[in-house]
Amino acid sequence: MPGRNPIEEQEYNKKVTKAAESFWSAFQMTENGKVKSTLLLYSFCLCWVFIAVYGVLFFFLLDPLDALTAGLPVFAVNLVEALVPTVAGAAICSLTWFLSRTEKRLLPAAYLWLFLLMLACLITLLIYSNGEREVQLMILQVFGMFVLPPLVLGGGSAMFLYYRYWKNKPPVAPAAELKKRQ
Repeated sequence: MPGRNPIEEQEYNKKVTKAAESFWSAFQMTENGKVKSTLLLYSFCLCWVFIAVYGVLFFFLLDPLDALTAGLPVFAVNLVEALVPTVAGAAICSLTWFLSRTEKRLLPAAYLWLFLLMLACLITLLIYSNGEREVQLMILQVFGMFVLPPLVLGGGSAMFLYYRYWKNKPPVAPAAELKKRQ
């Protein structure tokens, strides 16, 4: 294409390649066979567990909730059907906070992965809708009812727990003081 500088384009491609390699290298193994970033790997796997938990809760709770809310206005039915599985799922997923005594960033990181995956799904679905307005509105309605509440409530509670932990965490002693104590 006219007007493009091949040297600048080549440098840009090198930068993008280097950034991608540095990101994906966090998932690779070291020489000892250990994962470089356990937080990245564990939080990614935990995010899939969260998806399964929320999926099972929505699957099993929507029919009974629909039967219980029969006769109520549509807004109330939708609100109950969105919030009850969300609260139950957030409570169950927040229990993982107590599993790790040392790595408290795991829960917020899992919800960050969940957010990124759901954002990718939303964008993909909107692209595949081919600009059909009714389909896009239905996709947004489903996401607003079944995806946003778990992300907001679960992610918010995870951030609250981590903030409270971070705020009350005892300060780390400098290395020189640790050597003097030994």
